[in-house]
Amino acid sequence: MKLSEAIGAALRESREAKGLTQEDFVGVSGRTYLSEIERGLKSPTIEKLDQLATRIGIHPLELLVSCYAKQASISRGTLLQLLDRRIRDL
Repeated sequence: MKLSEAIGAALRESREAKGLTQEDFVGVSGRTYLSEIERGLKSPTIEKLDQLATRIGIHPLELLVSCYAKQASISRGTLLQLLDRRIRDL
């Protein structure tokens, strides 16, 4: 899975899990742009990712963890354990 597709899938899943529609993002993002991100056609900036995550009510890192877990085909828990070990080694 390409990175743009993975971030789009993570965004869509997080949005739907909170019961939000694309129309609920008016003022943060246009419905067409949000749809393009969710389909992996566009890649959001880090600022836009932060705005979208805030609108969903989650931390932007939650989207990134879900994204990279999808791309690597591993569980979020496994990825978090790996990151925890690496952060502790810094």
